[in-house]
Amino acid sequence: MAICRFSTSAAVLALVAGIGTGALAQTAAPAELPAPIAGLNLNNLEIETKRDGMREIEGRTADGVDIEAKVDMAGNLVEVEADDGVLPQGLIDALVPAAVKGNQVMSLFGSITEVKQRPEHLEVKGRQPTGAEIEVKFDRQNALIGVEVDDAAVPADLVNALLPQAVRNNEVIGQFDRIDEIENRNGRVKVEGEDANGRDMRAEFDADGRVLRFGSEDGPRGDRRGPPHRDHGHRDHAGRADGPVERPMGGPRAQGPAGDARGPAPVPADFDAVALNQRLTQAGYGNFGFLRADGPRLMLEATNPQGEAVTLEFDPQGEVVRETAR
Repeated sequence: MAICRFSTSAAVLALVAGIGTGALAQTAAPAELPAPIAGLNLNNLEIETKRDGMREIEGRTADGVDIEAKVDMAGNLVEVEADDGVLPQGLIDALVPAAVKGNQVMSLFGSITEVKQRPEHLEVKGRQPTGAEIEVKFDRQNALIGVEVDDAAVPADLVNALLPQAVRNNEVIGQFDRIDEIENRNGRVKVEGEDANGRDMRAEFDADGRVLRFGSEDGPRGDRRGPPHRDHGHRDHAGRADGPVERPMGGPRAQGPAGDARGPAPVPADFDAVALNQRLTQAGYGNFGFLRADGPRLMLEATNPQGEAVTLEFDPQGEVVRETAR
């Protein structure tokens, strides 16, 4: 790893770039930096080359804004951030395509503080005129695929633009009183926000509007309360653990600590548990417990795609209506 740090401006660096063969000669001269960075004449310039060839650049503009940037091996500027300030327009122009600038969502920004070019998408972060934070994402065709606002609702027109009609028709969406984050990509739609009681809610759908995940925080009936309790064992109502549950749905009856058989409650005979198992597995769930009936609902303990121990609740048709932490 080559690390070079020095306190000078890019203009002075240009004068001494050709002197000697020591440490200074190993640094990138301004001419080798992307033009938008070199043109800022940053003071307190620091350049660090990582093992993968990525260069991380830090410096301060003449008006005191700390700038952080990343340049790939090909010399492309791929990430810029203003620490406690606003990005210079030249850096924004270098990374944000005109088609993105013209998108209606950009009118929500009062200032832009960070731009990142990811392999599959572009991220733009900043603040609204009120000071609230906002982040938007665009795919490689410059189409809007995500928006997140801080302590505010995503405007209705953006909700309609990002949520497929099939998702909007799902009854789960009706449980959101406010939506503050939407991401729609790779055939999945993620929605986060609050219900009418101010509880945090989140849901994930496939492109056809089927619920893949659904849950709320600080809710009743054992809903998520803070960080999930990652208990991989089943616990009965008395809190007794009987070890990890990693049997497939419909497996043998579980034996409790006292040898009592505590199998699942009857599941409707026409319910296709195999198809449900396959669908959940494809969605990233695993470590399935027993599929059991609980009134009109079906319940299943599992591990979600994030590795959290959860209980899934299904309607009689096998659609997920709730996901709660265990």
